[in-house]
Amino acid sequence: MNDLDLPSLDSPGFDLPESPVELVALLGATVQRLGSAVWAAETEDDLLVAARGLESARRAQLGVDAQLFTEISDRSAYARDGFTHPILWLAKGLRLGRSEAKRRARRAEKIARLTGMTGETMAPKFPATAAAVAAGTISGAHVDEIADVMRRVPCVVPEDVVARVEEDLAAMATTLTPQELRKAGIALLNYLDPDGALSEERDRSRNRSLSIGAQDIRLMSKLTANLTPTVRAKFELILANWAAPGMNNPDDDPSLRLTGSAADLDTADEVVAERVAQARRRDHRSPEQRNHDALEAMCDFITSRGGLGMGKKIPGQFIVTASIADLKAGCGTALTSTGTLIPVGELVEVAARLDPSLVVFRDHTREVLYYGRARRSATFAQRCALFARDRGDSHPDSDTPFIYTQAHHLPDWAKGGQTDIDKLTATSGRNNRAVGDQPRQWETVYRTSGPHTGCVGWRLRDHPGPPGVLRVNGAHHPDDLARDTIRRIRGSRGKGSAHADPPTDTAASPIETRYCSRLGYTEL
Repeated sequence: MNDLDLPSLDSPGFDLPESPVELVALLGATVQRLGSAVWAAETEDDLLVAARGLESARRAQLGVDAQLFTEISDRSAYARDGFTHPILWLAKGLRLGRSEAKRRARRAEKIARLTGMTGETMAPKFPATAAAVAAGTISGAHVDEIADVMRRVPCVVPEDVVARVEEDLAAMATTLTPQELRKAGIALLNYLDPDGALSEERDRSRNRSLSIGAQDIRLMSKLTANLTPTVRAKFELILANWAAPGMNNPDDDPSLRLTGSAADLDTADEVVAERVAQARRRDHRSPEQRNHDALEAMCDFITSRGGLGMGKKIPGQFIVTASIADLKAGCGTALTSTGTLIPVGELVEVAARLDPSLVVFRDHTREVLYYGRARRSATFAQRCALFARDRGDSHPDSDTPFIYTQAHHLPDWAKGGQTDIDKLTATSGRNNRAVGDQPRQWETVYRTSGPHTGCVGWRLRDHPGPPGVLRVNGAHHPDDLARDTIRRIRGSRGKGSAHADPPTDTAASPIETRYCSRLGYTEL
């Protein structure tokens, strides 16, 4: 038996229920009992056996998770919790986050038994991999590596060869780590197509991609791309001109900065040639930094020349919201309609080149924000006000950025809703269509009192949970949650021993100063 093989359920002492729900309850009770188990009485060999058994069970559970997720998806069970998509249910309902939710969904597509269009149950797409997962001999990371190798197999390879490749990869995964399996997979691909003669446009098109990673603690983001040869050639040509030494250097004085393409400055003019030479001598950036600055210059070029459209629409505008306290203090962060955080210090420089919009709460600008029944669609000014208030999808289980939302009426337009700023909210198309009077549909209410005044609460009709509870989305307002923490810290100052002298100094403590500087919180 393999070190990570699961024990047989036919062994004496196993008397398990047939119901999957009862089995899950038994699994939870078993894990709780293990959490309080006394391992000190076990021998070293037993400890190793227990560790292998736990890892084998954890791996086998991947297959169970995949099949359960497939069943939930096929039967739209996620809708009973008010979700409009199974991945959203994983991400928000189980609080896995989008990355892990997408990863589990991709694995389920490969190792679960899917249902065909006519209702028949089909074999897993990767049958050998699914069998290895069920046996507890390979992990989710192994499944990801196998899927990555299979995605790179040329389309013209015969189906029987593709099936054999999957079988061999699953067999290799039982003895290799995921990193070792990746190397073996690359070697296998090289044997299948040593000179690249089998690769064709379909393969390149299938594998093209470009994604922007999440912002880290410094608000930096990683750009990951898989470019087709034609896109790479075009992009390299742009970088050869826009990222040339001396071009688009943000460290240069604005009066001396050379912007645009180097080809525009390739003239016989001696004055221009001297400017270029001086700019190159001042340029101490690395090639990677020049590429980054060239990308920013291209974005400025597109946005300043109407490349996003001339009409006043949210997707075609650079819309930002920030608190007046942070703007006055020159610190903290601002939020764009795409969900990106920008330091306020850099925002001022960016906004200087754009047409800013100002939103003032309670006392609105003179731009009309109340139309009643005179018009159905929200205006650009109303959309800006919605962004400043909601920042994104107000649905409690959504993290969709504002740029991908619609203006939803409270109540719905067909039921007498008015196009007024306090009777609108931002939400995605899926969630907008999920509002209604039927069971498992949502009700939306504008809060006029309490700590969430000005926010929109969502309530799922006929939900088995507490009745009448309005949920508010705090995902787009992390600064509010953080500031609540700061207020609690400040409120707890001086609440020590009953015999302790009350503090005489009300200055912020070092931990408060650290919180404030990291969160952009400023007291004026």
